[in-house]
Amino acid sequence: MAQQTKLQLQIEASAKRIQEEQRRLKQLEKQQAERDRKDRNHRLCKRHGFLESILPDTISLTDEQFQEFVKRHIANNHGLKAIASYMAANAKLTGEAVPATAPPADNKPQNGGAPAPTVAEQNHGNNQSKQSTQNATIPAATQGASA
Repeated sequence: MAQQTKLQLQIEASAKRIQEEQRRLKQLEKQQAERDRKDRNHRLCKRHGFLESILPDTISLTDEQFQEFVKRHIANNHGLKAIASYMAANAKLTGEAVPATAPPADNKPQNGGAPAPTVAEQNHGNNQSKQSTQNATIPAATQGASA
């Protein structure tokens, strides 16, 4: 009988340790999830801030316009191929396998089949866009200052 009581005590002690370890595991998983969330938030803010610093006209776009801009000019076949090449270069450095990136659903050219604009045309278009945006916002800024 004494031996059965001793075994029962060991079982209870082991069950208690298991419960403590399960609580500790849940706590660690919660901490990891919070750390991952904070890291993702920091990465998103840092990258979007960089994008806005090199393309300041994107600040005034609506969310829908910005999404359309990204879909047309970044998340196209050319952009996905560029990302894949960066990932391949990183994989060579780290010795990891390269995950596959899927091309967009439609494989038609993003510019409607027209020839790609030259660098001069692109720069000219960016300057016009920037000037028209600045001209459009200047009167509003002066109205707010005088009011």
